[in-house]
Amino acid sequence: MYDTTLNYEAHFFISGQDNTPSARELSGVESLDIGYTNGSSVLAPLGSSRGLTAVAGATNQAVSFSRSLIYDDPVLDFTGESEVMKGSFNYDNNTSYGFSSGYLNSYSVNCAVGAVPKVSASFTVYDEMRSGINATGNTPTNIFIPSQGSITATCDNSSTNRVVGFDYSLTLNKKPYYTIGSEAPVEVKHINPIQYSASVQIEVDDIFLQSGFDFLSTRENKSVSFSIKGRDGTTLQNLTIPKASLVSEQLTSSSDGAVRLTLNYLGHS
Repeated sequence: MYDTTLNYEAHFFISGQDNTPSARELSGVESLDIGYTNGSSVLAPLGSSRGLTAVAGATNQAVSFSRSLIYDDPVLDFTGESEVMKGSFNYDNNTSYGFSSGYLNSYSVNCAVGAVPKVSASFTVYDEMRSGINATGNTPTNIFIPSQGSITATCDNSSTNRVVGFDYSLTLNKKPYYTIGSEAPVEVKHINPIQYSASVQIEVDDIFLQSGFDFLSTRENKSVSFSIKGRDGTTLQNLTIPKASLVSEQLTSSSDGAVRLTLNYLGHS
């Protein structure tokens, strides 16, 4: 009683709904948020001075986490049309709180010189989150810590100018369908396209901004990709922007730093 659960006593596991991909504990997690919100309204019926709390919509349940990218990431396995995640938060002698029907909403990666790459992901859960659901497994997680020398970026002018960082993200659209008599959706549809974006920061050597009107006549012709490897060469992540378009640029110069160009890309698949 009145004890405290510390970070090293807590574990977060994910797997596919049919255990494909197999269950894994996510290492390097820096923060985890699991919660729900119930839509509600207060009714004021005629003839009564007392209110009534009523249901005003479906229960919204969400899971989000951020972590260091220190091994091949299983989360990107859930970007498919029908990929469903099972997960659980475990602590206190294997007490678990979990779910069986989670759908990826967004995924992002941040890389910068002098820092370990960071990953953030968010899921929407459509079944009932509750105690007793356990996604634990025996799949070990091998750690391959990347360094800035094992990260490469390919984009406009990246071969002759110094890339000092990038942000990559993708967003998926899932639409649940409800029916009378059911608390959970009877179906969850994946709505294409998947939207991709990237922001690349470059210290300038031999480039200027492109013509501001180029986007109006030339789109979806850019090659944008990122590769993150461990120090031993093990591939941790290959990221691309399909049908990439350069949508904006910003050139920054100041008296106390190098000239820097930020390129912003948008893509879809």
